[in-house]
Amino acid sequence: MIKINSQEIRYFYRNIVKSGNVYRIKYNNKDYGEFKKLSDALYERDALFYCNFDYDLLVECDLENKYENMTLPPFPEKRSKGRIKGIKVNKKEREGEILFDHKKRGFYIQKGETIFGYYASMTEAYYYKKILMENNWDENAIKSKITLRIEINKKLDLNKEYEVKLNYCPNCRSKLKINQEDCPSCGINIKEYLYSN
Repeated sequence: MIKINSQEIRYFYRNIVKSGNVYRIKYNNKDYGEFKKLSDALYERDALFYCNFDYDLLVECDLENKYENMTLPPFPEKRSKGRIKGIKVNKKEREGEILFDHKKRGFYIQKGETIFGYYASMTEAYYYKKILMENNWDENAIKSKITLRIEINKKLDLNKEYEVKLNYCPNCRSKLKINQEDCPSCGINIKEYLYSN
């Protein structure tokens, strides 16, 4: 049996409207079916969200009806105005946030009072925040990840040779795997082709 907090009842019954003795699913001012049983309306609503409101995909949908044997909370008689509280409540506490420190000129990840590192770009901070969230905010997960930072505006030394990795064949433009010597499409040896031209 699943227990639902009274504050989350409105979110639990989102997109379902009671009219008389039937329950209707409404989304973007459109009706998506009429049901006598509330559990059927909840199941259909979840299936519609799962299939992105595409009826062709809905026919093939095989979600199990988790509401069939569930004791459902009473349907709210009046809909109170305001934002629906639910999954989005306390997002900062659950997911943390990325902030910018003007003194250190860098982005950092903050969850509660804890600060996780300083990063040069928002993208890099988001990448590390994602790793932290996947590993339940364990800092050792960041230390175990080895990443390569590439400086975009770096001035090149013309006397030095740089390692270049080709992603595409220079002849036929088909995609190459890393360190692949021959092109799978046109069959040329890439090093020979580059040095001959």
